[in-house]
Amino acid sequence: MSTIFPGNYVAHLNAYREQGVEAIPGVEFYRAVGAIVLNPDTKGAMVNGELPAATDHVAYILSPDLRQDDKPRVDKPLVIPAGAAVYRTAISAPGVKSVGGTAKITAATGLPTSVAITADADGYYPENGEGSVLVSILNVAALGTDTAITVTTDEVSTASLNPSAGACRNSPSAILVEVCYYVPAPAPDAADVHIPYAVEAGSGT
Repeated sequence: MSTIFPGNYVAHLNAYREQGVEAIPGVEFYRAVGAIVLNPDTKGAMVNGELPAATDHVAYILSPDLRQDDKPRVDKPLVIPAGAAVYRTAISAPGVKSVGGTAKITAATGLPTSVAITADADGYYPENGEGSVLVSILNVAALGTDTAITVTTDEVSTASLNPSAGACRNSPSAILVEVCYYVPAPAPDAADVHIPYAVEAGSGT
């Protein structure tokens, strides 16, 4: 956990390690980014090289291990813990094309911050993605249970690079979901104060 008040501090929070930051005293903030990779090797998601429509696809926090043949740390589902207060979600779909044209992808269904992105007439999704309306951050109801983040598509999706976006041949094809949330910080411990050492009677003057 990083404590950054007072002053300025910039860091890339590691969602795989569940790294948060205490930016406001008493509150820990987290940014988790999950992905549904459009790859024929993606377990349970792709069917005949396509991502099916109208299915709740589980978003995964991808492993830092990029090799597919030797991955000590496996991808893990993007799950927001009970007690967390979600104040923002966002979605983008680089390298993804809808077979049905102006289709919609919806992320985090069931959360107040559920967000959707709609494809353009050519089937490709806006490069900058879409984000939920930012609500009053410290006035959000906490989740009652652990909540898996899923994505639903209106139409079949395929991996296809948008030539007008200047994507190179090795650009990724994935649906990306960002979830920003906070939880209460732990109570203070002995490291937060300067507790004097015990002194035995007669040892000092």
